[in-house]
Amino acid sequence: MHFLFLSTHAFLPTTRKASVHFVVEALAARGNAVDTVSVGFSLLTALTKPRLFGELAVRQRNRFVQTGPRRRSACYLPPLHPFSSRCGPLNRANALFFPLFGNRPPRFMTEAIERADVVVIESGTAIAFFDAVRRINPRARTLYFKRDRLDTVGASAWLQAHERRIAPQFDRVVVPSPRMAEHLPAGCRMVYVPQGIDKAGFDACVTSPYPDGSRNAVSVGDMLFDAEAVAAMARSSPDVRFHLFGAGIQGAYPPNVHLYGERAYGDIVPYIKFADFGIAPYRLGERELYLAESSLKLQQYSYCRLPILAPDLLAGGRANLVGYDQHDERDWAGKVRRAATIAREPGWRDGILSWDEVAARIEAEAVSS
Repeated sequence: MHFLFLSTHAFLPTTRKASVHFVVEALAARGNAVDTVSVGFSLLTALTKPRLFGELAVRQRNRFVQTGPRRRSACYLPPLHPFSSRCGPLNRANALFFPLFGNRPPRFMTEAIERADVVVIESGTAIAFFDAVRRINPRARTLYFKRDRLDTVGASAWLQAHERRIAPQFDRVVVPSPRMAEHLPAGCRMVYVPQGIDKAGFDACVTSPYPDGSRNAVSVGDMLFDAEAVAAMARSSPDVRFHLFGAGIQGAYPPNVHLYGERAYGDIVPYIKFADFGIAPYRLGERELYLAESSLKLQQYSYCRLPILAPDLLAGGRANLVGYDQHDERDWAGKVRRAATIAREPGWRDGILSWDEVAARIEAEAVSS
């Protein structure tokens, strides 16, 4: 099959990997041709993320390049792009811009849509192109690769309303947590496919990056990141080193906190595998409870048999979670000590899929009636 993914993630060797990157690689490894187009970037990106913009502009600007066997990647880089904002006037302006942007894809993108047997659209800005995909290639199967709730990630009101309109029109809506079905309209052809793990990458990693005898915690990603909770953990336990990976993590931290910014996936693997425990410092409400089932880092931590220090709202979801009160935790030192010392159970990794298994399920949904 020929797959086309429309995603708000960049497909570069230097950027961190989300689930869509692993799925693309696994589908290609299974013999499919896979194209990816990154959207939601423009000259505005040069102001907010100059390094990322520079890499995209040099390598993939409005053209496909070969990124692996049977894999090509491109980035749509117009002068401007619509975006979600907390500013009311900007959101109203973008509500007019989103449909104009999505209904007029560039030629290189149109040609890729025409060739595709299956078009996979990831949640976020990419859904603005759904109507254009259906118009350009009505024979293609369409999958909605829904990774997060749009209200959780701060998507604009237009995108949220657009999602409610188009979600029932997809051939399949692929979700990593059954809880994601709760806010979508009736009639969606929902299928639950759990997140996977790069098992081979973790299994092959044999060298720890940590000094002998040290005690280390790791945090990956910055979604709903609770910086105050991490700072409190670190202040309570000066003998533990806290290693934070993720773009946008800012602020003053105690000296036992180490900030790495955004790193390539391969650089992060040993920090996860050889940590004493993982951190999932989400700032949570009830609507974000789907993260207990869909969070990629929770899968990665669990595969490595790490205890996970996380808000107690998530604590019932996995046996290896050590819950803390995100509003009024009184014993940070005790919670850190428990996460660092509890016995690791082999069963914590039970049921975790490989990305090849995830890709096989997506292939099956792409052809099922």
